[in-house]
Amino acid sequence: MASRESVGASHLSLPFDASEANRLSWDLGDEITTRAPRTHTLRADDVRVTARVHDVAGRAVVVLVRTPAGRERHYELPHTEPRDVVATAEARGFRRVDAAPETASA
Repeated sequence: MASRESVGASHLSLPFDASEANRLSWDLGDEITTRAPRTHTLRADDVRVTARVHDVAGRAVVVLVRTPAGRERHYELPHTEPRDVVATAEARGFRRVDAAPETASA
């Protein structure tokens, strides 16, 4: 049974330090990520986790994480820059996949 971290995520590979993140409600996270520009898309193939990094007007970064089961969770990283999230993610085994936008199913 997976244990839980302080922000409510099971111990799966996250592209950031969970202790520095605030988990957002799905409604709030979806509203923010719909309006804020996506700066990077990251993927960890070994655990099938993807993450989309959104810059919230230089005040914070919101990361939308899609779990292997397809669940989406939104996390706010206050006072963080997108490039810092990418550097941390790369150190945790994620890679950038910005060049291949997702396609919607027909």
